[in-house]
Amino acid sequence: SIFPLSTPAAGGYSSSFNSQPPRQYGNEENMQKQKLVEDEFRKREEDLERREHQLRDEQKRLEDARVYGDRVPNFPPIPKFFPCTPCVYHNIDFDIPPEHQVTVRRVFYHWQFTVFCYLLNFIVCFGMICALGTEAGSAFGLSLLFAGLFIPLSFLTWYRMLYNAVRQDSSMRYMLFFFTYGFQILVSGVAALGVGGGGFAGWITAFKTMEKNKALGVLGILVSMCWCLNCLVAVVLIMQIHKTYRTTGQSMEKASGEFAASAGSSRNIGQAVMRSL
Repeated sequence: SIFPLSTPAAGGYSSSFNSQPPRQYGNEENMQKQKLVEDEFRKREEDLERREHQLRDEQKRLEDARVYGDRVPNFPPIPKFFPCTPCVYHNIDFDIPPEHQVTVRRVFYHWQFTVFCYLLNFIVCFGMICALGTEAGSAFGLSLLFAGLFIPLSFLTWYRMLYNAVRQDSSMRYMLFFFTYGFQILVSGVAALGVGGGGFAGWITAFKTMEKNKALGVLGILVSMCWCLNCLVAVVLIMQIHKTYRTTGQSMEKASGEFAASAGSSRNIGQAVMRSL
């Protein structure tokens, strides 16, 4: 028998073909393009934020320049009723480029710690002369001399030297800083050793004093530890600064040129300076 062919209802074929969604070719490629666009947008946004931050910093520097343009001395911070006045202008945020502010601040903190070491050393030596009499007279006198002399000299010869070297991008001042800071490391080492009667209550003096006065001996050990830490911090800092010195294009040739230019400006010694270089 012949079976009649059933005619599919209108839309039957379309319903069978549309039972699954059509495959979207190129969808993965479109997603990758969209991701690239998003990454590019993110990079531009980060760049805009960075530029905005730089503009804010520059605006702050200009505002500081308007306020501190006359560079009125403000350091050390002395009360107004004192007869003395500040000697130098000191403002790391204004004078020092942002990329070097952390390093300069670390050296400034190290200078403050050095001041603490000199004062603590003087106090211990003063206690020694009070407890031991004239036997500790030379140590007390020298500790007073060192505190009164080396505290201002350390600020002017190595901290202020680095401050101006970074501010003025000066190779000559960098070299002077390395020389004076190296001398400070040597002084810290000698102070930590504490040769008897040398003005420093270091290890040798501390152990000798402990035989007669344990309290002063313990304080002497504390002073010795402070000087050891001072020396260690100075070594770490000078290594970091030397690395910065090499990466910023400073050199001995530039330092010699700057020294010749600054000293040669004087007609009296200009020729002698040029001959010595």
